[in-house]
Amino acid sequence: MMNAKKSTCFILLALTIGTVFTSCGEDRRIEYAEQTGLDRWIDSLMREEYYWYEDMPSSKKMNYFTEPETFLNSVLSSEDNYSFIEDLTATNYSYGFEYKRYSLSDTTYYAQILYVLPNSPASEAGLGRGSYITKINGDSITTKNYADLDGTDAMGITVATYSDGKLGASETAQLSAARSLNDDPILYHSTFSWDGKSIGYLVYNHFTAGTDDSDATYNNELLSLSKDFSGVSNFILDLRYNNSGTLSPARLLGTILAPSNALGETFCSMMYNNKKDPQTESNTFDATLISSGTNLNLQTIYILVSGTTSGSAELLINSLKPYMNVVVIGATTAGENVGLNSYTNSEYQWKMHLAVCQLLNADGDTYENGITPDYAVTESQDTRSTFLPFGDTKELLLATALSVIDGTYSSSTTTASTHNALKTKEIFSSLKQTAGHGVQLK
Repeated sequence: MMNAKKSTCFILLALTIGTVFTSCGEDRRIEYAEQTGLDRWIDSLMREEYYWYEDMPSSKKMNYFTEPETFLNSVLSSEDNYSFIEDLTATNYSYGFEYKRYSLSDTTYYAQILYVLPNSPASEAGLGRGSYITKINGDSITTKNYADLDGTDAMGITVATYSDGKLGASETAQLSAARSLNDDPILYHSTFSWDGKSIGYLVYNHFTAGTDDSDATYNNELLSLSKDFSGVSNFILDLRYNNSGTLSPARLLGTILAPSNALGETFCSMMYNNKKDPQTESNTFDATLISSGTNLNLQTIYILVSGTTSGSAELLINSLKPYMNVVVIGATTAGENVGLNSYTNSEYQWKMHLAVCQLLNADGDTYENGITPDYAVTESQDTRSTFLPFGDTKELLLATALSVIDGTYSSSTTTASTHNALKTKEIFSSLKQTAGHGVQLK
């Protein structure tokens, strides 16, 4: 009797499910295409292009009626911290600053401003590198309100500066509503003399070619800057906050910086899944990329990094290593050695950024465990006295690079600390850069 009841239940269940898709012998799945179409598009693409496609669950186990972010996350490999999908109808507004959150007590925090974009709500409120936000709308920063710093609404903020070993007097300011901004990756650059040597210094915050996919404004700025840097004997590239970007500006900057004998040689190789033929493709340091600029023909480069340095920044460092002396100063980088392709579904207005390959340099080396610095030094609560504007020769990481260049470096005299060092997940941003993981190939 029990077996008969179980059989009856299973039959009824099967009939119920079947009626979702069939009626009077007709297949009704087409009626659900609008609800399932985007998820099925994601699934179909991933089974061909995804680097870890073999880790995907069977289609029979998938729920095609879920939201696209939820669906994508449900089928990703456990090794994939890179792939994501974005809503193309969403508006990208920002206050224009990036910050590090520190604890004042067990329940309260302050936000240390790492950098500010020009012509932004943050710059208009008087914020800059070295400012500290201690209150929001008159209230201390706690777990209940710190997300407001990543929001969009106008707010009052209380701002302090650090001096004589403590946060000084506070002032109030008004932070206007977030808006669409021009996020130029070239945040600071200069040339100066140090110990009889000419120094080129560039703070480059993300690898972006231009204001949109069809624009090359920022790449053209790099080409123009290459002429300004021509003839420097030492070059310091600051990538400490660089955690996103595409392949094209990384390859361009590499071609500008590399020794001239590296031109035409392998920049990086991309190893795809076993469905691709060929499975490995390479690209080069291409002299045609810099026809309106110049190659600096550097033999040594000093690169400033942190735990948040990742993706295209790591790719550039790794790609230069076979050809020149790359001196890395800072903290071990994030270790994001994966390339992503983007795929747009114009019908649903979503774009998927999918991990499709692993990245290697000309020697076959990769950086999945991050790039270890030659000189370890980190920004932290203990180094706030040297948290100074970019280009200040007493600023912690720049000062360390200069001491290596002039031969005065001593690990006992640096103010490096591993306490509360900058890590990828500890950096917070109102900038909402889309490509925050891995290397965007296109």
